Amino acid sequence: MRSPARLAVFLLLTLSAAGCARVQHRALVRPAYAATLEPESRFLKAHMRDGRLYVLHEWSVEPGGAGIQGTGDLLDANRRLLETRTFRLAADSIALLETNVVTTSAAVPVMVVLSAGSAFISLLCISDPKACFGSCPTFYASADDPRPAAEGFSSSIAPALEATDIDALWGARVAGAGYALWMRNEALETHVVRSVDLLVAPRPPGGRVLATPSGEFRAVWGIRAPERAWDDEGDCLPALLAFDGSERWSPADSTRLDARETIEIEFAAAPGESLGLVIAARQSLLTTFLFYQALAYLGRSAGACLAALQQGDASTLTRAREIGNRIGGIDVQRQDPNGAWLPVGSVSESGPIATDVRMLMLPPARAARERVRLELTRGAWRIDWIALAVVGPRVVPERLRPVAVTHDGVPDPAALGALLDSARTLITLPGDVYEISFALPSDVPDPEIFLESRGYYLEWMRPEWLAEENPVRAAVFFLDPTGTLRELAGEYKRSEPEMERLFWGSRYARR
Repeated sequence: MRSPARLAVFLLLTLSAAGCARVQHRALVRPAYAATLEPESRFLKAHMRDGRLYVLHEWSVEPGGAGIQGTGDLLDANRRLLETRTFRLAADSIALLETNVVTTSAAVPVMVVLSAGSAFISLLCISDPKACFGSCPTFYASADDPRPAAEGFSSSIAPALEATDIDALWGARVAGAGYALWMRNEALETHVVRSVDLLVAPRPPGGRVLATPSGEFRAVWGIRAPERAWDDEGDCLPALLAFDGSERWSPADSTRLDARETIEIEFAAAPGESLGLVIAARQSLLTTFLFYQALAYLGRSAGACLAALQQGDASTLTRAREIGNRIGGIDVQRQDPNGAWLPVGSVSESGPIATDVRMLMLPPARAARERVRLELTRGAWRIDWIALAVVGPRVVPERLRPVAVTHDGVPDPAALGALLDSARTLITLPGDVYEISFALPSDVPDPEIFLESRGYYLEWMRPEWLAEENPVRAAVFFLDPTGTLRELAGEYKRSEPEMERLFWGSRYARR
């Protein structure tokens, strides 16, 4: 592909070949339920615990469900063909089994996941398919803490987009010489995790350490709350005073999903202070909705289209990312002594799951009052906390590698080895839970802790989306972002009031 026009042709050809009247009935089951698989399915897909995929035909389930036999293809975690032959798969090496039966019926596609709570999850997704839970790896501070502490590499939706993500573990509590995080796969996705490390730095007396958008770490102190904050609706100060889960958020615009809004904030300052603006925020579900809508339009060709986009040139990739760029981050301006607003920079953190804390450097204060303005897309950001800090010297944190890993409560030295070897990856599938342990340095009694994770994930097509498969709209989605954001505004507004509840209620987890 060499141009947006050729991208449109590609989308139209591949999607029209799928056929609008054919319906795919998909079943996903755990190996223990192999006997319930649909025998009329021509192909059986076996999703393995190490991330590989077997696509078998002429398959059969062994008596007692001990294994699966069949002839077909073996693909690696990136879905490259490794070999074709007859295979025998032991049940304990399989994570999920999938069958697909295509009919010409107009019935709604049905997905069944035989796991506790899955019926309720499926009902939530059917009620609003764009609110289905989706995530990169989610990290928790304890096994029973319901609040995610961080999410890793949220925008890395394909191998070519593998990236490193740094998240502040702002509320980390340290007791003793060890520290652990629980990494979960809570969505119908394959997570390909290359590394999970901690970055640890000593806190300055009475202060903290913060990361900047450029990847620097700075010691800060004198953190102060704003004295005034107002937006288009009026006073919004109470929601921004503390990092307490009370978020400032506005509904999206009803006519265009890229409509902008402003928040003005005023702090006390002292002339000459080196300052940084602290922002704790997460994305709303607006970008999740748009991503899922694109996948719905692409339908059964979504995987092929994403793979083709990875091989496109710079202009094609830019076009594919245009809608996300229209939503954008939180742009910051500072008012100079003459009253003019001057751009300072932007803060952006992909993902609607965990709130991250970042600091944007400001020019030295010139007066006793410091006023900043945030420009952002309406309904796109949930801001928990805004503060001003006095910025100190750069800090170089110490990198800590994992020392132990357990998988579903069982020691897993292979998983530990994968996380310690940059040439390997740890593959996780829906419901997987890994406890990753670290040894803290003895000479840092009060550490600031950051999580650095690297990898990518592969979204599974939800059957509920297939009803919207539409090659023309798929092409328009990429080629006319302005029109798309206007056209989808009404649908998003209808879903917006309930999306958060449905999103969090549809997490996939084994119980």
